[in-house]
Amino acid sequence: MATVQTILDQKIPRVLISISPDATTLEALQMMEKHDVGAIVVMHENKLVGLITEREYARKVILKGKASRDTPVSETMIDKLLVVSKEMTTRDCMHLMTEKRIRYLPVMNGDEFIGIISIGDVLKAVMEDQEANIEHLERYITSSEYGM
Repeated sequence: MATVQTILDQKIPRVLISISPDATTLEALQMMEKHDVGAIVVMHENKLVGLITEREYARKVILKGKASRDTPVSETMIDKLLVVSKEMTTRDCMHLMTEKRIRYLPVMNGDEFIGIISIGDVLKAVMEDQEANIEHLERYITSSEYGM
């Protein structure tokens, strides 16, 4: 079964995109657009302090009538994060993300932030695992039918 590390290893290019809590929400959105991502981690003095997502932007800026260029990331970000380790299985991540209704999980190695995975990354890994299991079973059944 795949792990979070498997997902991180397959991400190309493996660039850690982050922003300061003092940056504006507009800067965060521009960065998301530039890198074609839906979330960016918020770092302060090399420590993970939050996550800003398109969903949080909609809820905390647009719906409250605030201006993106005047609202700091610190007011838009999620600061109570669920994080995972690189050893966690993709299946466990899928359950966690479904149960908590979240789309992104920062990945930690002890106190060090090492990456982020999305629900799409996890779903892809789970599907690949299932496809490999099906192929294995098909080969087993086929070889059993012919006495191999």
